[in-house]
Amino acid sequence: MTSLGFYQKLVGQKRITTRSAAQLAGVSIPAASMALRRLAAAGLSTPLKKGTWLLGVSASKAGALVTAAADPYQAYLSGWSALRVHERIQQLPQTQFAVTLGRPGEVEMPGGRIALHRIKPELFGGYAYDARVDGFVASPEKALFDLAYLTAMNRSRVSGSLPETNLKGLRWKEVQTWLRQIKTPRVRSAVEQALRTIREQHAATED
Repeated sequence: MTSLGFYQKLVGQKRITTRSAAQLAGVSIPAASMALRRLAAAGLSTPLKKGTWLLGVSASKAGALVTAAADPYQAYLSGWSALRVHERIQQLPQTQFAVTLGRPGEVEMPGGRIALHRIKPELFGGYAYDARVDGFVASPEKALFDLAYLTAMNRSRVSGSLPETNLKGLRWKEVQTWLRQIKTPRVRSAVEQALRTIREQHAATED
């Protein structure tokens, strides 16, 4: 079976195990493993943990990788990664910054390292699907809020320091809306201070 024929047998699948691919294509598991490696060389699949693959031309995109890393929980790109997607910063992040309701931690993926940061359910939001990354991405406002919140909470030793960041046109009222979701005054004050620091560092870009 050709690589194209094998791939066509798997159409509609975004994440698959080698065993499932073998069953769908009607081939042995070793043959499926070899075919999946050929697809990876052609940019049509990405290996995850042993025996598990992402399929499709967007399998190596940051959003798809974050979704896979956080599975079975939902997650979205935030912080500097989301700001990069929105072209607010030019520097390419070495580690993708993601927010999840699941377990925090760093996950090594074929497409790079994913840093998953846990946040409270009432603060999990402010994101939308973005085809550019084939996944969910926070708005610029929510990306800054998440960064400030995690910095203030000292989660995973997140730093609120950003490279040169364009804050022009940022909707600060939206940021304030998220701040009001924080019920504990002490925490809300700490997050406000972290946001104030970020804004002062990049004040020139708001003009």
